[in-house]
Amino acid sequence: MANNTQKIPYFKKLNKKVSFFHILLNTKNMKKYIIIPIISFIAIGIYFGTMGFQWAAAPVINHFQDDNLSVITLDNSAVGKTTAVTKLSSNLGINARLTNGGQDIDYQNDKDPSQYLITNSAKGRLSFSKSTQKYEGAYKPQLTDAKQAQTKAEQFLTANDLMPQNKAELKLIHAGGLRAASADDGGTIIDKMQTFTYGRVIDGVPVSGNGSRIIVNVGEKGEVLGVSKNWKEYNTTKKQKVEKTNLKSQTEAEAEFGKLVNFNFGKGVSPKVKSIQKMYFDGGGNVIQPAYFFETIVTVTDEKGNKTEQPFLGVVSMLKNSPEAINPDPAEVLKIAKSVRTAQENQNPNANRTDDRKGNENK
Repeated sequence: MANNTQKIPYFKKLNKKVSFFHILLNTKNMKKYIIIPIISFIAIGIYFGTMGFQWAAAPVINHFQDDNLSVITLDNSAVGKTTAVTKLSSNLGINARLTNGGQDIDYQNDKDPSQYLITNSAKGRLSFSKSTQKYEGAYKPQLTDAKQAQTKAEQFLTANDLMPQNKAELKLIHAGGLRAASADDGGTIIDKMQTFTYGRVIDGVPVSGNGSRIIVNVGEKGEVLGVSKNWKEYNTTKKQKVEKTNLKSQTEAEAEFGKLVNFNFGKGVSPKVKSIQKMYFDGGGNVIQPAYFFETIVTVTDEKGNKTEQPFLGVVSMLKNSPEAINPDPAEVLKIAKSVRTAQENQNPNANRTDDRKGNENK
């Protein structure tokens, strides 16, 4: 399916188009967004040197006013005990099974995998979907206009106790939809459903990351087909102001970002920095913290000498002592890689002895 997405300008540089036809938790098709780098644990011996960055023309956008920054500790309440679960279970006509000591729900229709209700209280996630089987193939649903669909989406969140406690923090960042090409009608493009992605704004500062996200899928005649919520609440008493002395300088952040690029792309890569933004980061963990967001274009050369440009968005904490790591420690990654390699070599302890025997036979 192709995704036809209209971007909302406020977050336009920090979000990418994604498809949400089947949204599941954990490893079940749960989409990661754009900000945590994907790093191979098999990479060994990568150079960590100084890079030739093109910083000069990069604008710096500071969303914090008067350096009023905070570290926010999030609640770890059990999602499965909220009234939302009871209401959503009723929507699906099921008696959902409780797991994890009665805190979580893990239901998926064996005959129709598109129908499910799953929660993960430890990560503040809830994912729900009605059956979407009839939307497959050449079926053309009657969709409402975008404004009506958005209203239906927000009404559903409110009616099912899925709306954030502080509704003022909720902000629409993507309004789009899902399309499919019909194989039965000469490849005709069919609009299947509308999707609305909401992010978070705290004290006027946008929050980016895997957390603080709600996605609503709306189908025929404004019917809400599914919701994916990755959102933890917090008590205002858990907002701890950050002193200037505890903040990294931009120079320090740039140096750290340089190591991050080296780690991902290797020696000699010189990215073009398009912009630097300072705002909140929620990685889906236990805190929301201020961070630098580096939007860059990296030129990568393959083995044949062909060069391609790749967008790369890196995130570096603004805190000298971050309560939660945003990026894995390179030394720890290499340590893990070494242990994996050693374990693989030890899987066949007789391999070297066999080689020795073969050598003796040739003497």
